[in-house]
Amino acid sequence: MAEKKWYTLHVQSGFEFRVKANLEKALKEEGVEDKVEEIFIPAVEKVVFKALGKEKGEVPLHTEEPKSIEIEGDEGKTVTFRVENGQVWVESCQCEKKKCTPDKPISRIGQKIKCPENRVEAKIELRDRLYPGYIFIKADLDKDLQSLIRRVPRVLGFVSAGGKPVTVSEAEIQAMKERLKRGVPRIRKLKFDIGDKVKIKEGPFIGFEGTISEIDPEHGKLIVLVNIFDRQTPVELEFDQVEKIS
Repeated sequence: MAEKKWYTLHVQSGFEFRVKANLEKALKEEGVEDKVEEIFIPAVEKVVFKALGKEKGEVPLHTEEPKSIEIEGDEGKTVTFRVENGQVWVESCQCEKKKCTPDKPISRIGQKIKCPENRVEAKIELRDRLYPGYIFIKADLDKDLQSLIRRVPRVLGFVSAGGKPVTVSEAEIQAMKERLKRGVPRIRKLKFDIGDKVKIKEGPFIGFEGTISEIDPEHGKLIVLVNIFDRQTPVELEFDQVEKIS
């Protein structure tokens, strides 16, 4: 079997986790799981806590040590959530009439636990996304596998050059994973303007050039129009992932 390499897959933004699940299902149904070593979403699964409709904090779903998080809800009553081994459940609650639902642990993106009486909830979300709309797949990518992947719902295609999917180095993938472990830095200082020409200096699009179309100074993010698939494609990047072209 040929050496497996990393490739970048363009998918519908906001559906990265669902695409990964559908890819895994399709590979299993076709009996070709051995052609794919890993599917990597450059983001962090987090548990997001809300009370009275307002966000109160977040913690990674996968933690080295178990965590108990107490959230104060309606009339000062509290709900304590437990995050352990990739699962979340209610450890204790001061609700009396309407009990928390569901009464079993949650573990997947989109699932939530609600205490309707105290108006508190915990939901698993995909956050700190380095490249919204992109996932990475390490595979022995022959024509049959390419065809299978392209048929998966919400897959838009591979990042390609000359009609062929381009590879991403193992070092770049590991750099992304380390970046996520450290936490995505928030750079507030505005040093770009809309229309600036920039060059991407980090990540799967390293070396690509583009034009800034949007700036989010609060979160230190840019939308850069990059020529991908022979058309201008918006790519969301951190301030420190690009440099101006003078």
